[in-house]
Amino acid sequence: MYINSFDERLERIDWQPSAVPTRHMIDSVLASRLPVQPRSAMLSLAGAVTGILIGVGLKGMTVADSPWGPDAGLAGLAGSGLAVAGLTVSVAAALLAAAKGSKAPRLMQFASINLLMISVLLLS
Repeated sequence: MYINSFDERLERIDWQPSAVPTRHMIDSVLASRLPVQPRSAMLSLAGAVTGILIGVGLKGMTVADSPWGPDAGLAGLAGSGLAVAGLTVSVAAALLAAAKGSKAPRLMQFASINLLMISVLLLS
């Protein structure tokens, strides 16, 4: 059915100027909105600590006297493997967070601080 005027539309939905929305209508509107994920300092701290650990692991791979350095044998292989795996996971998490955009702000917060700490330690 095609309705021409605004008044006809109002009559069709039985709107009354003094009518108030029902509790059911209010709840349905509020439930349809996505919940806001608050940012917390714990995510930044976790990203920083994880980034520092990965950065120290990567930096220690080149130092000869470190326990996981080039001449450390099996311990060096395990330590450097963990550091490279951590870097790979960090870069993948950052790419995923960038692809998700505003749908994953908490992942973006963690991944950005994580990569920042890794790059700071590698450049120092």
